[in-house]
Amino acid sequence: MGRLQCCLIILGKRLVKMPKVDYRLATEADFSAVADMYAKLDALMHRMGMHLPEPENVGQAWVDSFRRTLGRYSFLHVVEVDGKLVGFLLSRLKRVPPYWGGVIVGEIADLWVDIRARKLNLAKNLLRDAVELLSDQNIHSIEASILFKNEPAQTLGESIGFKTEVHTARLLWENYVEEEDE
Repeated sequence: MGRLQCCLIILGKRLVKMPKVDYRLATEADFSAVADMYAKLDALMHRMGMHLPEPENVGQAWVDSFRRTLGRYSFLHVVEVDGKLVGFLLSRLKRVPPYWGGVIVGEIADLWVDIRARKLNLAKNLLRDAVELLSDQNIHSIEASILFKNEPAQTLGESIGFKTEVHTARLLWENYVEEEDE
């Protein structure tokens, strides 16, 4: 974390400056920008088929959900390109129930990179930083919930070794079908 990427490359006969990329843990000063990005992620998840309520000011509600545990059980990773915040990843620590061993696992909770910066491979680097930080916490494993229709996120996870273990399904009451008595 905290690594900088910046370089000059020769492209043909031209010298091209690559953008300065900085990966780091977020500070409270980042919360407003990250809340705005989370609102975009939330909208995308709903377009991809997530059927949960859409609360008012979802970005702020999301930040408030981890604010008090930040740095202890929650870690907000951010990436800047040329000084502008363009992405984030929230990772967490949680204990699974005793009937699953009661171990501590890491969780990749949310990941977003601005569409204009996606070609820079930032999501994969954010994910690697989160995995590295979580692995330093002496955890059992790391899990991630990925929307069924989010193939790019599935591919990203698989590219660093995530394997699908559980599928989650949601029954909406308007879709519930009762068996008819015969």
